[in-house]
Amino acid sequence: MEMKSTKKGAVWFIPVLIGVLFSFYYLYLASDNVAFSDYIRLINSYLPDVGNPAKFFVPDIFTRVPVTYLGRIINVKLLGYNTFFDMALGVLSLGLGAAALAAYSRKEKSISYFWFLVVLFVYFSLNKWEMLTNGTGWVCFLAVSGFICHYVILDHAIRTGHELKADRIALMVLPPILTLLVAGPYCGSYSALMTLVYLVMLASDYRKKGRMNRLYLGYLAAVLIPLALYLWSNSHAVYVHRGAVTEGNIVTQFIAEPVFFITFILKAFASAVVGQNQFIKLAEGGGFFGSNTFICVVGAAVIFLYLYALYLNWKYKLYEKTAFPLIMILNGGLNHLLILSARWIFLKDTYGMSSRYALQYQMGIIGIILTFAAVMHLKHCARDGGEKTESGKHVSAASSVIIVLGVCLILFGNGWTVKEEMASAPYRKDFLRVSRELGLNYRTVNDEDLVTYLQHDADQVRNAMRILEENNLNIFRK
Repeated sequence: MEMKSTKKGAVWFIPVLIGVLFSFYYLYLASDNVAFSDYIRLINSYLPDVGNPAKFFVPDIFTRVPVTYLGRIINVKLLGYNTFFDMALGVLSLGLGAAALAAYSRKEKSISYFWFLVVLFVYFSLNKWEMLTNGTGWVCFLAVSGFICHYVILDHAIRTGHELKADRIALMVLPPILTLLVAGPYCGSYSALMTLVYLVMLASDYRKKGRMNRLYLGYLAAVLIPLALYLWSNSHAVYVHRGAVTEGNIVTQFIAEPVFFITFILKAFASAVVGQNQFIKLAEGGGFFGSNTFICVVGAAVIFLYLYALYLNWKYKLYEKTAFPLIMILNGGLNHLLILSARWIFLKDTYGMSSRYALQYQMGIIGIILTFAAVMHLKHCARDGGEKTESGKHVSAASSVIIVLGVCLILFGNGWTVKEEMASAPYRKDFLRVSRELGLNYRTVNDEDLVTYLQHDADQVRNAMRILEENNLNIFRK
């Protein structure tokens, strides 16, 4: 499945632009400028005096994602708190990660243009529609794109022996910026993964040279010191888990109900390739494809792809040529574990299928695709009549079949999700139009409608609408 194409020129970045424009087009179809859901909490917490230092310099400042303060100030002062501004920031942040993938693929000879397009198709999938249409999540796109940029730079630094000063500076500066200013809770898997990577690099270098590499120690410190500051800040935070069933011990709960954790994981992995709404639609039709068993089968298939991609990285030592796919796979797997550890308290095995988590899950899926691309490249570059790869190891027909079937599953699942979400876009817009009308008439609307269309607490909704009205913001802006 190789395609001949140049590794130079704008051709690698044109699909990125197309993906960004597609995301904007989806927002045009599916969204409206109305503050709802998470916006209600933000309005009650920070508006109208968004520049008030007392609301910024608080002990749990880093859990509140400082960069969002700047975005909120600009939005309120210049744009009247327009949610489209936040959504635009989200799409542009998503595009930043795609540009990093384009820069990596352009340099990496094992990634053909075909495989690059497969990666971008998954990357811009509408499985994360909820994050796109809810502008409060724009910083999540920025965080994940920042992680991808870090991984791409690290991969380049490893392959060039850290000879470029720009690489070294970036690897020292990015972790503090991302952990303390951008990532918020998302820094968990990122920091854990980078700590593991740098410890492995330190151990490997020590075995070869018999001494600790100061540069690697510096990289590790750049991860751990900001993480320690974040954890200190997090210790002052007060979290409210609305709808949580238990605050008990995860080990005790696992012993009491292990099946719940198994189905939670399986369904979360399934949602990495097929959106939750699509499974719900299948359920309406009944039969095997509408059953929980089918969802679990899909989830098991995705887990198998994860494990098989890890096996291929080990078998062909792909990490010696490029560590980026392996890092992405590990990041995706860690995200699944962290979401399980944080959301099991709701005792709802479909909780991990939410569209809001698709952005984190897809990092692993992209790593899988890049691994498959590297193996197929080895197959096409094989010597001795195609029997051996450049590393001297045979790429079996079984491996090729698994790779093809795995990619077909990923493409079909994401393609179906995109198709269905595009069809749902006008209905999402209609929903928000109703939300706008109810918000404008918040004084006379009943609690049930406010809860259904705007946020779970009617009193909070009314207070937020009052703040917007008094300050001529958002839906009340004239």
